[in-house]
Amino acid sequence: MRLDSDKDSLSEWFVSASRSVMRWGSVSRSKHPVNKTSALGCLNPFLIIRIVVVLLVIILMPLYLLPVLFVRMATMGRTSIRYSSMLDVSSGETARWSYGALEPVADAASVQAGTAAIAAHDPQFDPGRIMNWAASATGLICESLRTGDATPARTFMANGLFRSYQALLELRSKVGVACPASWRATSAALVDAVSTPLFDEVRVRLHCEGSCYELHEPSGSVLRGSKEPGTWMEDLTFGRSADAVTPVAGGLPAQRCPSCGAPLALDRDGACTYCHGIVTAGRHDWVLVGWRREPW
Repeated sequence: MRLDSDKDSLSEWFVSASRSVMRWGSVSRSKHPVNKTSALGCLNPFLIIRIVVVLLVIILMPLYLLPVLFVRMATMGRTSIRYSSMLDVSSGETARWSYGALEPVADAASVQAGTAAIAAHDPQFDPGRIMNWAASATGLICESLRTGDATPARTFMANGLFRSYQALLELRSKVGVACPASWRATSAALVDAVSTPLFDEVRVRLHCEGSCYELHEPSGSVLRGSKEPGTWMEDLTFGRSADAVTPVAGGLPAQRCPSCGAPLALDRDGACTYCHGIVTAGRHDWVLVGWRREPW
């Protein structure tokens, strides 16, 4: 039996692997040499073929991967980066010393210009609908944090954000941290709107009230926040592809697949179980790409 601590390190593994490859491709010693001054052996033609194939794969692989990467970037552009955003909640020293303040509100003219640009290619765009959806979303986030189950957030979070959020909940569960809190949004306002040739993005600021704290269950200690009722603000940022328009059936806010219009039912990858389209990637409808809470 071999202990984990006896395992080869990464550098040792590379050395061992290189030696193995050298032995694999080297000449073999004849079992019955005719005389001692003769050659040690000859190269096996099958080994030569293997080496050539491996070298061709190594050389040709970048020629295949690079065009795929360029096509992906040209197709999705900044969207492919934006929708892999991480959960943006102040924590640790940042939260304790209030360095994680929310981004400033855009001026009214900028917000109006942004919403007008979005409405120009999507006449059905309704800022009020987005604000109502944001208020509902923070309620689902509250439910999710309280239960430790990421499922309630699956239907509106972008794939990258959801994976990060799911990992956060799993980590909290392992170390015994719970969030037995409850809050609701009392008001919502559209504080930023941007439309580019690649993506649309809107930011909604919510005023929330209730209790918000984190509890270390094994010790009963409050790690952050307070059990006392209070008020605070949160920013929810929604994004989508610039080619997307408001779905006829209502889309994600109406619990409908924005691709086929069927009742919303998603698999673990965020794909509709009816049409198998990935509906939480922002290609068809607004999805949550950022969530930021002021220090608490």
